Amino acid sequence: MIWPFGRVIHGLMNPLILRSLLILWFGLGAAFALEPTPRADPARFAGEIAAFAKQEPEKGGIVFAGSSSIRLWPHLKEDFPGLPVVNRGFGGCVSNDLIVHFDTVVGRHEPKLIVAYCGSNDIAEKLSVQEAFDDYTKFLGVAHDRFPKARVILNSVKIAPRRALQIPQVNELNQRLQAWCAGKDWLRFLDTTSYLADSQNQPVPGYFGRDNLHLNAEGYAKWRVILDPVLREEWEKVK
Repeated sequence: MIWPFGRVIHGLMNPLILRSLLILWFGLGAAFALEPTPRADPARFAGEIAAFAKQEPEKGGIVFAGSSSIRLWPHLKEDFPGLPVVNRGFGGCVSNDLIVHFDTVVGRHEPKLIVAYCGSNDIAEKLSVQEAFDDYTKFLGVAHDRFPKARVILNSVKIAPRRALQIPQVNELNQRLQAWCAGKDWLRFLDTTSYLADSQNQPVPGYFGRDNLHLNAEGYAKWRVILDPVLREEWEKVK
């Protein structure tokens, strides 16, 4: 009874067999490691999307599309007087939600200029930087395919006190997005993140509300100052 077991052990010690087993083991490990992170169900925003769909589309203007940092921007239209601005920020959306709900959020407005802001929630939802980058650039690609004459301003992903642990990932995501934008004449990357941070690359608390996540009035004022000249310059190219 011992001899057959010994033969099995001896067989496993064969270098060729052992090597094959190791390749199989690491191959299976890599396959599991490459499993995509599940995206949140886009249907969770059904109410907000339905409310958008009921509104008459404002065509040929500037659509601000993105997450709650856009949705919560108070007096967005008033902050950019003379520009046809539409606020289409919703909930805590991730880039995949912008893709799924593109027609209602962006497409029906037939925009000439899009201001995009997303990414922070993607990282918070445990997506890798690569996954967040892939989803965001897919959304930007969809926008360009649908409206090739439109221009897009990509507002960089912000850092916030409540998500301080994500700063390295956010910085990497911004770097990848900025590099991806380079050379695309329809797309402009706009750094606003560094203006909300101190010399140690930490978010300045005075720009954030009580939740330490969303901008307060001072934070939005900072965004407006940075964005206004760029927005007007890009609008002149398409109006």
